[in-house]
Amino acid sequence: MLLEVSRVSDVGARPPMAWSFIRDVARLSACIPNISDLETIEADRRYSAVVSDQLGPFKLSVPVEIELAAVEAPHHIEAAVTGSDRLRQARIKGTLGVQIQPLESGTRIALSMRMEILGKLATLGAAPMRRRADEIFSRFARCVQAELGTA
Repeated sequence: MLLEVSRVSDVGARPPMAWSFIRDVARLSACIPNISDLETIEADRRYSAVVSDQLGPFKLSVPVEIELAAVEAPHHIEAAVTGSDRLRQARIKGTLGVQIQPLESGTRIALSMRMEILGKLATLGAAPMRRRADEIFSRFARCVQAELGTA
């Protein structure tokens, strides 16, 4: 099952400050709900973390690897994400993207996610996963706005 979500958030910080925030993996990951155990595998390139959540009857803890696939400073980052939980209820593979655009009064941050979800979790279907992803992206956007100010 393919899940695609995007969200745009305008913040009060100027683009260099927004870029600095996006490149600070520890600070950025603190804004992503349900992420823990972030570790650097290769500085500025590869990371690991655990994504935990409950969706319907599934309580998941999925170790993931994140690899920066493209970095075009100071306006675009794309990362590849892969992971599988121990019980084989969920396997994920996809991309996360961040685009930074200057505004008169701050910066527009566009977030995108494109994930292929396999395993038992995929049996839930797209609608509940899309609702959960939208909720997580909304919480993330609010945290980013709290960190960088609203536009």
